[in-house]
Amino acid sequence: MTFLEGRVLSQSSGIIREYGTTSSGNQKLLIRIQEPVSKKSIGLYAIYTGKGSFKVGDRVVLSGELLPLEGNKVPGGYNEKLYLQTKGIDYKIYPDKMVKVGESKGCLVPFQRLKERVFNVFDTVLPQKESGIVKAMVTGERDDIHQETWDLYRKSGINHILCVSGLHVSLFALFLHIFIEKYLKQSRRMTAFITIGCCIGFLIFTGFSPSSVRAVIMIVVSLLGVILFRKSDWLNSLALAALVILLFQPLYLWNAGFQLSFVTAFGIWVGLQVMPRDSSRLGKLKQSVILSLYASLFSYPLVAYHFFSISLVGVFINIIILPLSGLLLFFSFFTAVAGVIFPPLAAISAGGVYGILKFFEMVCSVAVSIPNSYFLVGAPSIVSMVLFYMILLMSSFYGKRFCHLKEILCVTLILGFSLLGNRLIFQKNTIAFLDVGQGDATVISTYDGRAIVIDGGGWFNQEMGKNTGVKVVQPYLEYLGIRELDGIFLTHFDADHMLGVIELCQNVATKGLYLSEYPYADRENWQVLKEILEKEDIMLYTVKEGDTAAWGSNGNIQCLYPPRGVKFIGNDDNHGSLVLKYEYGSTKTLFTGDATREAERIMLTKGADVSAQILKLGHHGSKNSSSGVFLEKVSPKEAIISCGEDNIYGHPHKETLERLHVQGISTYRTDKQGTVLTKISPKGGYTMEAVLERESVYERIKKTMEKR
Repeated sequence: MTFLEGRVLSQSSGIIREYGTTSSGNQKLLIRIQEPVSKKSIGLYAIYTGKGSFKVGDRVVLSGELLPLEGNKVPGGYNEKLYLQTKGIDYKIYPDKMVKVGESKGCLVPFQRLKERVFNVFDTVLPQKESGIVKAMVTGERDDIHQETWDLYRKSGINHILCVSGLHVSLFALFLHIFIEKYLKQSRRMTAFITIGCCIGFLIFTGFSPSSVRAVIMIVVSLLGVILFRKSDWLNSLALAALVILLFQPLYLWNAGFQLSFVTAFGIWVGLQVMPRDSSRLGKLKQSVILSLYASLFSYPLVAYHFFSISLVGVFINIIILPLSGLLLFFSFFTAVAGVIFPPLAAISAGGVYGILKFFEMVCSVAVSIPNSYFLVGAPSIVSMVLFYMILLMSSFYGKRFCHLKEILCVTLILGFSLLGNRLIFQKNTIAFLDVGQGDATVISTYDGRAIVIDGGGWFNQEMGKNTGVKVVQPYLEYLGIRELDGIFLTHFDADHMLGVIELCQNVATKGLYLSEYPYADRENWQVLKEILEKEDIMLYTVKEGDTAAWGSNGNIQCLYPPRGVKFIGNDDNHGSLVLKYEYGSTKTLFTGDATREAERIMLTKGADVSAQILKLGHHGSKNSSSGVFLEKVSPKEAIISCGEDNIYGHPHKETLERLHVQGISTYRTDKQGTVLTKISPKGGYTMEAVLERESVYERIKKTMEKR
């Protein structure tokens, strides 16, 4: 449906399907409307900054321009396009105006009204932090979870309880089954009928997450076996669940929740096959450890692939947490029901919820305080993941036959080669010109796991802690598995280069920060940066023309500007912008920051060697940088322009683009192509790749689906 992009909707009517708030407090809504020309139903992701109170089921009239969904512009970043398309969303819109004109009478509205009442119950009887956790566990609504809570649970390996997962659905079905059969004295078949109906209702109530759909399908198959006097099979039920979900929405195949739910369930099945049959207390403890171990081992590759880190204590924390999760869910369900029927009773049961959550917090805090309990590994390759699963399955099912020393050594070498062999043999370093919007941020990483950063970008309209350092650069470093930076070079103090650097210094271990000698002492955020450097024990260095340092194997970094002892005139920080050259093998890359034409003239007058195959264009492609004479001296084959889409400055300027065209320089733009990756060989040669020009398997399948 790409033919609709750029079309302006005027007074179009639609129904709100989902509602939430963004991190900046704006309203975000998923809306279904009927396109006025084609009469097709389309899904909109609306971000509304205006006034008005809306809820799910409201019929609204809105106006605005339809915008395409954004794919992943930075490796390791959030793929908004994939996430929204799995929800049936086709376009994004920032409505100029949106007005409620009525309410839908759809069958899902009563479930949403009940969910809103449950929200009010939890908000009334629990503190804000605990209320957010319980909302996520019972209703699937995760907007109110504090970031600190999410990080703590993730590092402990139990963040799976912060959503409606197969565990929650299974426990819900178990509680219900016991209550109906034991206390209501119903037959097994009648109990199965009622449980199936309630599980489907619970699925509608919580919002159809892949893991909960998987669990409900498997429960329904099992209970149908009871009704039909047939025995269900775990693997067949698992395969059926996957088939049903993918027939409904094939794009779920790339969903992290879908992948983790099915792989973990399969891991539990493998654990059930190999665990000893022992009914003693010690035997049951062994069984719990084995099941937790297999669930964790099977999830590790996918957790690393999607989240770039694994918790080494998660196996043991889950043994403590999971039994109490059942009790927590019981208290939570009871609190929700009691709060709707008889509120004073909810306040009593909420005490149990609060106590268990505080115990979880204590256990997690102790776990993450253990050295190396949480390990940043980066995203593994598909080959290494496949080999890992092959080894895990062979060692599980072939037992002692697989445990000979030669076999262990062989598979270990194969796995080690798949993880490191490609890097060590080809020894390619990577320069990533990150898409940070209107700003600059570059990461240079070596094949052996070292990295430096040149500028960190910065969004003028976003507060610290939610800026480019945390939202763009740090996720990319985690994607690479980088735990410590050898250094950060801040070319100058403009906010679109500097704000992300401040965040990186706070959140990523860094050996040193490098600045020019330009006087920044009176600049905004200078004191903030100095305090952070002192607190984090990061050394501050000044660099100038002629300073050169070897970095990494067969590589070096040289400063070309500003000159020694130069007197800066005026308040334009661009005059003091660092100009750096990175050389690896025979490939040279020039980083010009926001250097002006005057800076270019000074470098050329002093005879600086500015020649380079790759040029990061100065000042986002401004007409006041990258003069024709300078481009001739650099003589680059490729030029990279880092700028924001439709920015207010008009970058890159048409004169600059014309100069590049006249000299036959290939041009890459982050506003059009996302992050640009340069992979350099030590023996000479390099390749250029723009992230938005990649066509993944997902994109090819999506195009095939659209043609059909």
